[in-house]
Parts: sequence; C-alpha cells; structure tokens
Amino acid sequence: MRRHPALIPFSHHHHRALVAARSARAATSDADAPLAAAREFLFFFDGAGVTHFRDEEERLFPLLLEQAGAEAPEELVRALLDHARLHALAAQLRSGLAVEVVEAETLQSAGALLEAHIRLEERELFPLIELHAAARLEQALEAVPATRSPIDTGAVVDLKGVACVESNS
Repeated sequence: MRRHPALIPFSHHHHRALVAARSARAATSDADAPLAAAREFLFFFDGAGVTHFRDEEERLFPLLLEQAGAEAPEELVRALLDHARLHALAAQLRSGLAVEVVEAETLQSAGALLEAHIRLEERELFPLIELHAAARLEQALEAVPATRSPIDTGAVVDLKGVACVESNS
C-alpha cells in the first residue's frame, strides 16, 4: 500500500511501536520479566510514543475534523480513546514499577492495545486522512519546529532480533 509521503514518518514510527507492543505482550510470569518489559515499554512510550501521539493529535487529526463538520469520524474517536487508554495503562505500569510489582496482564493489555491502535491508524484512519485531507498534509507537518523531526526516528530494530542500528535521520 502506498502511503502519502507526509505520513511515512508516522508509519515508520508505528513499526517501532509494534516492536514495543510485541515485547510487552511477550512478558512472562517470571518475577523479573514483567519489570524489565514494563521499563522497556515505558522508555518507548514516555519518549517517542507520547511525542508521536501529540503530533497526531495536533497536526493530523484536526485535518479530519475540518472535513467532517460537526461529526467526528468514528475511527478518529476510537484513535483518541486509544491514546487515553494507553496513557492510563502507562500510568498503571509506572505505579507498578514504583513498588516493583508489575502485573503481566497489564503489560499484555498495553501491548495488545498498542498493536490494535496501530492497525486502526494504518488500515482505517490514515486512509481517511489521505482521502479527505491529502492536500493539507504537507502544510500541517511544516508546522513542526525545526529543532526536532515530527517523529523520533530512534533506532532501527530488526523484528527478528538480529540487529539494532542507530538511525541518522
């Protein structure tokens, strides 16, 4: 599937988020595994994840509202609710880390929701944005401050776990 060039950085970030989601879902009931997986998930979420959500909420999602009029598209409402739910799950993980007790179920819920959310955006929401707001995408992303890219590019992670290479983007 071809993606509008302005959405490609978001899709690349979604790839990294899928890695974080997979890692969270793989946490076992071994006493140390959920703690380590929660730290890893929160490192991703509190850094690049929150920045990504903010960029979507401030730059992409309003483009759909401009076209939709009074009613927000159902996909947009679901995406925003997912953002709020992921923030809530991250808060639960932070609380668990503070007392060194992280429930594997919470991690699995966070990973499953993050993965489902990415699928929603890639398969339903981004195509809607491309359909209704393609002409405005480039302009919306120009508003990103020059001091940072719209999406943190971070490390390129091989999903098979073979290599991790720092990106120069």
